[in-house]
Amino acid sequence: MDGIHDMGGMHGFGPVPCDQDRAFDHDWQKRAFALTEALAWSVPFCADEHRAAIERIAPADYLRLDYFEKWTVAATALVQAAGLVDPQEVASGLKRFDIPQGDHPAVGPADILAASKAGAEMTFPPTTATPRFAIGQSVRVLANSPVGHTRVPRYVRNHVGKVIADMGVFQFADSMASGQGPDPQHCYTVEFSSKDLWGSAADANGCVCLDLWESYLDDV
Repeated sequence: MDGIHDMGGMHGFGPVPCDQDRAFDHDWQKRAFALTEALAWSVPFCADEHRAAIERIAPADYLRLDYFEKWTVAATALVQAAGLVDPQEVASGLKRFDIPQGDHPAVGPADILAASKAGAEMTFPPTTATPRFAIGQSVRVLANSPVGHTRVPRYVRNHVGKVIADMGVFQFADSMASGQGPDPQHCYTVEFSSKDLWGSAADANGCVCLDLWESYLDDV
């Protein structure tokens, strides 16, 4: 979807800080990260659904919230949509358990940590789909403006690039985000000239490389 989260190519936000050697500034951010990761496999929701929930945050709130606050807001929305908590429980911070004691095995922090470390194998039905595009071929990014989640930044829509690698077959993020299943398809690394994207002021020798699914691309 088109939203404030898609900031690529936009002006006025200042430089991106790159000198920080830590991921977290506060302990609550660590908790937000850990809770979101633990909820993702137990609810369950996938990373693409979580990204889509972040994208639905109101623009003013998106600009105001800390990075990990966005994670928490999105995860809260997803667990509510799954019927695991209600607004009153979220507001109070207290979960009402209607399950009789003893009907559910106790799960402690060590159990959650072990399950998170073990993970789960990501599988989808095998596909023998042949790639639509070849390495060296010129392709155009579709000028679609989808209402749901997409991994295509606005600044590259309708631009022509060159396929420099076929990364293989992967589940399609857009389909996963909407709960429609893997829809496995080829994903390509596509190279774009900086001048084609940013104009004459860009570095003449610069380029931008994006990994793009087949559904995003068309023949030139």
